[in-house]
Amino acid sequence: MVPDLNMIFRVPAAAALAALFAACAGQVPPEGGPRDVVPPAIVRTSPDSGATHVSPSVITLEFSKYVDHRSAEESIFISPPLGELAYDWSGKKVSFTFKGKLRENTTYVVNVGTDVADLRERNRMASSFALAFSTGDSIDRGYINGRVFDDKPEGVLIFAYRLAGLLPDTLDPSRMKPDYITQTGKDGMFSLAHLAFGPYRVFAVRDEYHNLLYDREIDEYGVAQGDLTLTRGEPVVNDLWYRLSKEDTTRPFIAGVKVSDRRRIAVRFSEPLDSASFTRGTFTVVDTLTARAVPLRLVERDRFQPSIVKVFTDAPLDSPAVYRITVRGVADIAGNLIDSSARGETFEGTLAPDTLRPSISVWNMKDSVRAVPLDSAIEVRFNDPVIPFALRGTAAGLTDSAGRPVPAGLAWTGPASFALIPRGPLRSNAWYTLRVAMDSVRSLTGRTYRDSTFRFRFQTVDLRGTGSIAGVVRDPKNGKGEIVLTASSINLVPPRSSTVRLGSPGPFALEELPEGKYTISAFRDSAGKGVYAFGRPAPFHPSDRFTVYPDTIRVRARWGVEGVLVKFR
Repeated sequence: MVPDLNMIFRVPAAAALAALFAACAGQVPPEGGPRDVVPPAIVRTSPDSGATHVSPSVITLEFSKYVDHRSAEESIFISPPLGELAYDWSGKKVSFTFKGKLRENTTYVVNVGTDVADLRERNRMASSFALAFSTGDSIDRGYINGRVFDDKPEGVLIFAYRLAGLLPDTLDPSRMKPDYITQTGKDGMFSLAHLAFGPYRVFAVRDEYHNLLYDREIDEYGVAQGDLTLTRGEPVVNDLWYRLSKEDTTRPFIAGVKVSDRRRIAVRFSEPLDSASFTRGTFTVVDTLTARAVPLRLVERDRFQPSIVKVFTDAPLDSPAVYRITVRGVADIAGNLIDSSARGETFEGTLAPDTLRPSISVWNMKDSVRAVPLDSAIEVRFNDPVIPFALRGTAAGLTDSAGRPVPAGLAWTGPASFALIPRGPLRSNAWYTLRVAMDSVRSLTGRTYRDSTFRFRFQTVDLRGTGSIAGVVRDPKNGKGEIVLTASSINLVPPRSSTVRLGSPGPFALEELPEGKYTISAFRDSAGKGVYAFGRPAPFHPSDRFTVYPDTIRVRARWGVEGVLVKFR
């Protein structure tokens, strides 16, 4: 709703008199009494909100209670900017002057953000405040309303840039301060009021340095799904939504090299490596004295610790020889190529023999785990790469509680891991056992287990204790990309989630959800990578379109929640 521009804040005469005496006594909050949980608010302004044909040299704000001066001064933003402000406090009032001269026929907006805190309990303003006045005969009537979705959505700054007369490709929020600023409230909601008509680009920034600039790798940022335009016919834009991320512009580098025996080298990188770039990258090991390359048998990125790369040599290392490993072509998940100045590392060889025997475990599960989904693939991992073995006889398999074989397929997911995939849904509330004949397992160096069998038991989810959510996804724009829809629990330990992918808007169903409360969110996977794309501030790239179902959904056992409408804005 567009606020009434003619609103004038008033207080009873008795309250005003009390405020006057309080001001004379100085800024001293009252002591004792019940705990104060009321947030501060602005009760009077000068000039009045909505005033026209005014050109004040001093602007005054009066708060409902005593506030921390610094928090208030850091939360006052004026658009268009008036330069440095000089503050003068008197009790609950603050007046500020400026050196610049006001422009003719211009709407000025004084935004007060939610970081303003009172003195007694540090209560913060519940929502931002906007005072608008004009040096001309009218107030600009453009509005942008939106929300930041985050675990801590309060206090995020919203930067709005006018694109009129500006080449959009040159806009860089790390170098240019915004034309309009406001701040999110406790629920992440924000409103930019009294904007001039025209095109805008709007960012969400958690401004850690309070410098009104976006600092890469320091500030979290949110990018909208595109630019917007305010017009006389459509002066209001609603539902401008953001998700926050932190930009990664630092190149990865080799952080350490560890030699465990004559054939094993572990290379630790400063951050996880991208799997696609890893397949294109190259690793070389060279004897620094003879300049001879050491032949490599296998170079493996650890699927479960993607910042670790394990290198296995075809010829044994020697001691006290010194070697140098060099890496080229790999990149981190953000696409930053390895730092050319830190892509090599020297290390000493060793005479230590290979004594490591393969150990086995199930990824992300403990033995005798319960409530395993019926369509789960069981992923088995070894501590060392092994020679792949076929699923034949009793080498690896799945049996039910009566010992009967369960049809399943084996798929190798890496040199040290495979997934056992049931060929059909498992039975509800039933126990199963995964068996691996360890005498079929052979490491790259030929080591094996003898006469031992790995067993792992698990129980499937009891469908009598689960429910479902069904509904329809609608997208008026019918945008690009598959729809990735996820239900996430908010009161289960450990947390549970269930995801479905839809080729286009339409019906969806999420089955086998444990009883509890869930949130629903969805996004359009424009890049086809299966993960949400946050976009980039500069060079500008829009984020994926996303939506959040407005209410939590209670899932009850043996009960289906139907008719859920998930709508893209």
